[in-house]
Amino acid sequence: MRLTKSHVVSGVLALALLGATATAWYFAAQARTPAQRAEETAEPDDSVITVRVDQEQLVDTLDFEAVLDRTGDFAVPAPSAPEGIETALASKIPLDVGDDVEAGTVLLEVSGRPMIALEGDVPAYRDLTEGDTGPDVEQLQLALQQLYGTPKTGTFDSRTVSDLKKLYDHAGYDHATTTEEVATEDDETDTGDTGDTEGTGEGEENTGGAQTTTVERVVLPASEIVFLPDLPMQVSKINAQQSAPVSAEEPVIVLASGDWKLEAKLDEETSSELSKLGDEAELEYGDGPMEGQAVGGFELEVREEAGETDEWTGEEGEAVEVTYAVFAFDAEALEGIEDLAPGEEQEVTLVRARSAEDALIVPLSALWTDSEDRTMITVLDEDGKEERHVEVDVTLRHEGRGVVVPVEGELAAGDEVVIAWRDRENG
Repeated sequence: MRLTKSHVVSGVLALALLGATATAWYFAAQARTPAQRAEETAEPDDSVITVRVDQEQLVDTLDFEAVLDRTGDFAVPAPSAPEGIETALASKIPLDVGDDVEAGTVLLEVSGRPMIALEGDVPAYRDLTEGDTGPDVEQLQLALQQLYGTPKTGTFDSRTVSDLKKLYDHAGYDHATTTEEVATEDDETDTGDTGDTEGTGEGEENTGGAQTTTVERVVLPASEIVFLPDLPMQVSKINAQQSAPVSAEEPVIVLASGDWKLEAKLDEETSSELSKLGDEAELEYGDGPMEGQAVGGFELEVREEAGETDEWTGEEGEAVEVTYAVFAFDAEALEGIEDLAPGEEQEVTLVRARSAEDALIVPLSALWTDSEDRTMITVLDEDGKEERHVEVDVTLRHEGRGVVVPVEGELAAGDEVVIAWRDRENG
């Protein structure tokens, strides 16, 4: 069909009419009567937030933290720097807190040399050299006796040397030695020769009637042996830091032994509650290594501690009295516990009160006080349209919840009580 000018004009007019119709429909759809606009812009109805009344047991508890420790401590001092080294560094820390320490255990490596634990009552106070005698040699022999059967002779003899070498080999270190010149008598005519004497492997120098022999002797440096009065022990604290200088102002390691105990530093509220309840206090172990174990007795100890140091002046505050709760227990009697470590934290819970198992419980936010100073709650009916006010007594509170007993009015488990509402006046 051939398109004529009249056809084009007709099509343009049709499109214009369609557009006008759509525009009219759109504006008509947006139009609102005054009543409609008032209804749409009106404030919403009051909103009310409710919760259901629970029926269960509420337990009022007070939690505090205790720390595992043992009754005996031994502070291991920092050793002096090895000869030729200006500053002693902790070159290796082989132990962790809680690790056992037995005879032969390397406690710490300082500037490449070990600190080895042995049993003994007297700290090492001198370097022992092969051939030395004395009570400290006897102590060394008795300590080695537990490991290698070393006889006690009081002399640093060849058997002691042999067993000391075993100790160092087992620890993974070379034993220390020293050399010295020893004069020996010689009845032979002076030949002027020097050199090794057959069978000794040691150099001898002819000095005309006397010879000087170089002798190598085994040495036990005092800095490499730590005599401990009671073994085995446990690592309680490590102050040394890897690759850092060891400080003479504090022990590099603290070891623990003896009976186990729990100590809790108490705040004023907890101290008051435990003091008031005494032996009648109901205690439970929470999170920690003792969880599930029965709590035995405890004692309260008041200790004097230094006050806080002023961060500006550096002056130490006045001493203050702090109350500790100390819980003693027999670790061997515990069930299902293999390893305990000093310094572990243990949560302890004091049960201050328990409600009946079927007590009615509401959030404390549901409580309000009327003009007569009565404690009230507001209950909504099932439709959420009508409300009634019920007077209650609160017999127990804990962590935002309370046990309530109706005084006037009815209240039951499952009732909806108001905890918050927003009206048009207050927003």
